[in-house]
Amino acid sequence: MRILMLLLVLLTGCATAPVAVQRPPFVDAPFTFNGRIAVKYGMHHDATDIHWQHRGYDEITLLGPLGYTAARIYRDANGATLDDAYGKHYAAPDAESLMEKTLGWSVPLTDLRYWLVATPSPEGEFKIETNANGQLEMLTQQGWEIRYVRYTTTKANALPLELNMSRMGFDVTLKIDGWEAQ
Repeated sequence: MRILMLLLVLLTGCATAPVAVQRPPFVDAPFTFNGRIAVKYGMHHDATDIHWQHRGYDEITLLGPLGYTAARIYRDANGATLDDAYGKHYAAPDAESLMEKTLGWSVPLTDLRYWLVATPSPEGEFKIETNANGQLEMLTQQGWEIRYVRYTTTKANALPLELNMSRMGFDVTLKIDGWEAQ
């Protein structure tokens, strides 16, 4: 009985309060999340788990159905690389052309790193619509329409949990399972 009580005390002591996840305080702040991405274009449909880490560089891991790394994309100021599950290594001056060449589709990673945290990219004009909570509901920029479906909380500075992007018959749904606090 004493062991059970000790175990309960230890487990209770290890419990932590949930971290309030909110939008970073400055543009292009670091972030990390895990989620799922689905891409539809024409008759093609692709879906995969995704882990994205942004820290002045971007490291995006696309995972296969059993959790193996299907592709790892790395992007920084010097260019982009992609390593696939077969050990092939690809390089290009930018991630978008590299993804198109190797995956058959691409998303605008340069802008997407801002859109993910419900902020317009500093490049180019944009149009926004907000909801009653002051959260971004729709963003139009660079020819993309981004709809924010769900957020972590109802606060104005909450991070999105689901967004849908579309442009000329190319649709992307991103569902974020968890943001890591920075």
